[in-house]
Amino acid sequence: MAEETAIKDNKEPAAAPNAPNLYVGRGGATAFNSNTYDISNYMYPDDLMSNDGRYGGNYAVFYINVSTDSKLFNDGAVETVDDFGPRDRGDLIGQNLSKAGLIGANAIVNTIGGALAGGLQGAATANIATLGVGAAVTRTEAARANRPQKRLKTAIALHIPNQLSIRYGMQWSEDDTSLLAMAAAGGEEVIKALQSGGKNSDVKGVGADIIANLALSKGPNAGGNSAALGLAANPKKEQVFKGVDFRTFSFDYQFYPRDSKEASNVLQIIKQFKYHMHPEFKDTNNFLYIYPSEFDIFYYQGGQENMNLHRHTSCVLTEMNVNYTPNGTFTTFADGMPTQINVTLAFRELALLTKDKVKDGM
Repeated sequence: MAEETAIKDNKEPAAAPNAPNLYVGRGGATAFNSNTYDISNYMYPDDLMSNDGRYGGNYAVFYINVSTDSKLFNDGAVETVDDFGPRDRGDLIGQNLSKAGLIGANAIVNTIGGALAGGLQGAATANIATLGVGAAVTRTEAARANRPQKRLKTAIALHIPNQLSIRYGMQWSEDDTSLLAMAAAGGEEVIKALQSGGKNSDVKGVGADIIANLALSKGPNAGGNSAALGLAANPKKEQVFKGVDFRTFSFDYQFYPRDSKEASNVLQIIKQFKYHMHPEFKDTNNFLYIYPSEFDIFYYQGGQENMNLHRHTSCVLTEMNVNYTPNGTFTTFADGMPTQINVTLAFRELALLTKDKVKDGM
């Protein structure tokens, strides 16, 4: 009832004076708990956990996190895990907004947008947008606007692929800073030159250089004047930091099932990835999607998280390619199971990296 009242009033309690950092560090290495997670039917090779070290004790586990709104949980047999540690899914989710807070924030943003659009039409658009967010809020059973999820007890365990790499990318661009440089170097001289009424005698020193720069870069016939004089304007360009790339990466797997149990595992693994990368409809009229599942990927060595490799933020599976004829010929066992299936999984992380996260192993 309190939540409904807050939503109605569009009020969000004031933030605590010392709000916690949105990023909760993962800390030291964790262990894979085979008693908590079920990988028995979702493991390849099926002797991946063998104690004889045939795979060097190395493997990757794909934990699956499903929206609490999912119809999957209508099946009472689906088991979940209660405590699975901190996750990193991006700053907005990390804010853990209440539903009322989300509506209030949208009202502010939409009001500003409506004001910029101008007039009654802009205001009407803002009101409709805010009402739409409010309507969307009522369509989720979640207590808060943070895309809550449950982690499945079912997890997928695979060997480390033969190609394992990660790309770190920053966004920089060159920007023209000449106007700011002009103002800092000779603002007064520029003003005097502009007020001179076109008298060359009043355009001196750095002011003359600045005015010449403007004429050769932004003035009429700038290109022709530059070519005739053999002088060019320096745009004073600087590299400006724009942001961080979301990391993307892919895993290439070649499945060669050796017996019926391993073949069944391969099919279950493919089915799980295929199922959880897709959304589902929230409403019977198919107007709203529930987000696809998310994955948390951990690398282990001997049952302990391998801190010699990079960690991942939470991920989404953006593309999956399944090739039933990798050798150019379709061949099967007696039951119709292909003798080899190649699968490529392309993931994208949900959170951007910072120095704090890199220190934490990302």
